[in-house]
Amino acid sequence: MKKRLQDLLVVSDLDGTLLTAPEGLPGCNETVIRLFTMLGGRFTIASGRSPLSVKNALGNLPLSAPAIVFNGGMLYDYNKEKPFCEHFLPRQTALSAIHLLREQVPEIGVEIFASNGRMYQPFCGEYVNRHTIHEGLPYVVAPLEDIPGDWYKVLFGGSPEEISKLEKFATDQQWEHGYFITTSPVYLELMPEGVSKGAALKELCRQMEVDREDLYVIGDYYNDLSMLKFSGHPVAVENAVLPVKRASEKTVLPCKDGGVAQLLYDLIRRYGE
Repeated sequence: MKKRLQDLLVVSDLDGTLLTAPEGLPGCNETVIRLFTMLGGRFTIASGRSPLSVKNALGNLPLSAPAIVFNGGMLYDYNKEKPFCEHFLPRQTALSAIHLLREQVPEIGVEIFASNGRMYQPFCGEYVNRHTIHEGLPYVVAPLEDIPGDWYKVLFGGSPEEISKLEKFATDQQWEHGYFITTSPVYLELMPEGVSKGAALKELCRQMEVDREDLYVIGDYYNDLSMLKFSGHPVAVENAVLPVKRASEKTVLPCKDGGVAQLLYDLIRRYGE
């Protein structure tokens, strides 16, 4: 039976794939996403950002499936405005990691994303300050012992040299029910064990009854690899790192030139009725 546009699910990474900083969302991407969803295609995003940050970035752009946020720490349904499939870090692991990494680089900035929907900065710094400005996020400056609730992830922000040093240190350690991943040259994140964009995507496809062969994923960075490897049709933007390109079946235009629009328009031409 011939596939239809309605059978497909397209999942796009956000930063560096769908939009750029500081320019934002290319107009061609927005236009073709609206056309794709109007014709029945299903489109959503996978990001390390929080639900609020994603909403700030996308505005009223339609998402026709729940979004993957916190690098897989949560699936969030924007239509119902509520999360599901949440995962949290063991607090003791997070506290230990923060203390040990700050011993290595005392000036490193730290952000904690808590279950009450707030972002906390127990340790400020140039790169985490840039992060909050770029994403338009409110935050609370508070000591570690005053940060409440469960924690989705911990983000460390620093120069590329500092992040490289911390990444080498972190990968040589054992973290109980947690692991580290770089999400940009200036961010290193502590995630719950077993949590990734790929694992969240697998759960999303199970709930939506989407076959892997009907799944298209597009990304640009190392934290996209798990979902690209799960997808039946992995795609890289031209500005992607080399391992992402190698894991993909094809490469489209760079993010700033509308690589996502190119992919969606190709699907409309192939499967649109």
